Formats: sequence, structure tokens, C-alpha cells
Amino acid sequence: MTEHRGVAMRGAKGIFFTLGLIAMTGALSTRAASGAWLVEMNPGDPDAADTAVFQIDRSLGEVSRAYCARGLERFLPGSYYYCVGRRELAKGRSAASANALEQAARWASKQAQFLLGVGYFKGDFVPLDRARGLAWLTLAAERGDAVYRAVLSSAREHASPEERLQAEHLLLAMTPAYGDEMAARRAERRYQRERNALTRGEVYGAMVCIEGLTVDHMTSGGCQAPQPVWLVARKVDNHAAELFQGWKGRVTVGDLRPLPER
Repeated sequence: MTEHRGVAMRGAKGIFFTLGLIAMTGALSTRAASGAWLVEMNPGDPDAADTAVFQIDRSLGEVSRAYCARGLERFLPGSYYYCVGRRELAKGRSAASANALEQAARWASKQAQFLLGVGYFKGDFVPLDRARGLAWLTLAAERGDAVYRAVLSSAREHASPEERLQAEHLLLAMTPAYGDEMAARRAERRYQRERNALTRGEVYGAMVCIEGLTVDHMTSGGCQAPQPVWLVARKVDNHAAELFQGWKGRVTVGDLRPLPER
């Protein structure tokens, strides 16, 4: 069983250091269903970002060895590239991490946008640019996540008026590419298109092999363990539910069911 480590820190420097570590080790979310985080915050507390308590369930070493499902890139690039960016950051490969995280951010990953925001605000793995950090944090908080909003509020309080103004100008330029109106809709169209292509053969009880979804790695010998389309589609839907969490524009896709035996 993984040992959980509680972290509680006060002050802007402390909270951003803590959140930076947390963001590197997994999905930061207020959903208890994630199983990765426990976030305790007092409603209405103006210092909520400074008093949050987090539990981390994986070490950076474990994250650096994480396997990112290559086949997932076909359906949800935001999920795949966020995994790559987080893994590369844990390995200390800053440039590769930033590149992957920006790819994920373009495909509606709020986790990637949050990590970029923390990174720029602190200058951890990208050049220090507090205005750009504020812009990324604003995009990350677009869906109203309580933790992201609290961190954004804390960052704004510790930014200068000039940095806040510059952040507003950057946000205007970044939103057309990274805001949900474009990024989430782009990601949704890709998800729906590729999912529909996957499930066309379901009426025939098709079996498929997709790297990372049915097997960890494809071999030259071909697929040795295919799985039913309905099961693979359900796995993709679970990833989609996480990526699109909080986005009101998402079209809900019902679960597929295995065909009855004849």
C-alpha cells in the first residue's frame, strides 16, 4: 500500500512550492473519485489556498517511470500529452515537459494549464514570467474548479498591478487557442470522431488492440490479447470524463454494452 504524505504550508512561496510538487505527481482535483488527492478547504476562506491540506499518493520517482498510453493520443491528446509532460517534468527534462504540456493545454487539459501556470509563476521549469503564469492559471480555473480558483486568487494577491495588467493582455491572446470555447470543442470533436470510428464494428462483436488501452506495448508479433470494443470504449470514456470535467459543453456518450449471446 502506498504511504500517503500530508502537506500543509502557508504563504505564497509555500503554497506554490507545495502545489508544484503535487501537480507533478498526479491529477489535482476536488473529486473524491480520483483517489489520488484529498483537498480540505474551508468554504469562503480568503486564505483557502494557503490553508489547503493535500495528500500525495505517488513519489516523483514513480511518476518519472509512468507509462503513458500511446493509443490514447488518438482519442484524447490532452490526456496523453499531460501524462507525458508530467512524466518528463518528474525526470527533470524541462523543455520536453513544457512542450508536451502546451500540447495538452491546446487539447483542453486544465491540469496542464495549471501546471504551466505554477511553473511560470515560480520559474520552476520554465523561465520566470509571473504575468504568463497568471494567464495560464486563469485558463486553468475557467471551469470553476475550487482549488484552481483559490490558487489563482492567491497568485493575483501576490502579483504587482503591472503583472496583473500584462496577464490580462496575454490572456486575450491565449484564449482563442487554449480557452474552452476553442480547445474543449476541438478536443470533443476529435474524441467523438475517433470513438465513433472505434465503435462502428460493435454490432459484429468486434475485438480490438490499442496500445495502452488493451495492452501496454504492441509487439512485432501482433496483438495477442484483443478486447471487446465496448470495453475499450468504456476506458476511453473514463479518460474523457476526467479531461472534460466541469465543461458544460460536453456531449454525454452512453455506455456500450456487450452483445447478448445468440
